[in-house]
Amino acid sequence: MEINDLISEGRNLADISNKKELERRYGLWCGKVRIALEKSVVMNNIQNEIKVKMHYTENEYSETDTLISLKKSLDSVVQALEEQSVLFQKSTTGQEELRLIEKILDNFYMYYRAMYKETPHKRGTLKAEILNAIQIGNEYDLQRMLYSILLPIFPTLRQEVYSDNGYGGMRADIYLNDYNLVIETKCTRKSISEKQLLEELGADAFHYQAENIYFFVCDKTGMIKNPEAFKHSFSREQKKDGKTVKMFILQTKEL
Repeated sequence: MEINDLISEGRNLADISNKKELERRYGLWCGKVRIALEKSVVMNNIQNEIKVKMHYTENEYSETDTLISLKKSLDSVVQALEEQSVLFQKSTTGQEELRLIEKILDNFYMYYRAMYKETPHKRGTLKAEILNAIQIGNEYDLQRMLYSILLPIFPTLRQEVYSDNGYGGMRADIYLNDYNLVIETKCTRKSISEKQLLEELGADAFHYQAENIYFFVCDKTGMIKNPEAFKHSFSREQKKDGKTVKMFILQTKEL
C-alpha cells in the first residue's frame, strides 16, 4: 500500500466514534503501517518511534477516555508518517531497476561465456581466435563491457563521473543519476594483497556520496577465498547506514 493511502486511511479512522469499531480498525491499520515500515528505507530508530506512538492507554472504567487516548495515538502516528513520507517514496522508486542491474551483475559471467567462450557459428565472421583474444585484462576492460551491456537499458548511464566529496574529487566508473547509483569496477592483480584490496574498496565505500554503491570485482588471480564472506563484509543497508552498498564478484573459474 502507498504511504499516501495509509495516511488517508488513518485520517478517515478519526471519524469513527464507536470504541470497539475504532479499536478493530486501528489494529488492522497499524498492521499495515508496520509492514510498510519494514519495506521502507526509514531508519530503524524512527521505525521504532512510530511503533511506540501506536500504543494507547485503555481505561477499563471509561470508554470515553480510552477513545480519546486511541485517537491521540492515531493522530500522532499519522503525523509521523507524513513527516517520513519522502523516505517512504524512496523505498519504492527505482527498486525494480536496481534489481535488474543486480541481476545483470550476478549473471555477467553468462554474457561473457556466451559472447567470447562458446564456439561461434561456422558461417559467422567472428572466429574463435578473434573472440578468444578478448580478455578482461584490468578494470577498464571490465568497465567497458559492463557499460556496453547496461547502456541500451539505461541510456542516461555515464562513465568517469567526477564529484566532490567535501575534501577531494571522487571518480565514479559508472554512474546512473536517475537512481543515484555508482558502480565501481575492480580487478584483482598479483601486485596487491587481499588486505590491500579490502582497504581500497573500504575507502571508496566511505567517500562516495551516492545512495547506492555497487562494487563489481573481477577476481582474476583467485585472491578471494571466501566470496560470500567478502560480500557480507561490505554489505550496507540504506535504513541502517544511510547508503546501500553491495558487492558482486566475478571469479575466473566462472569464465
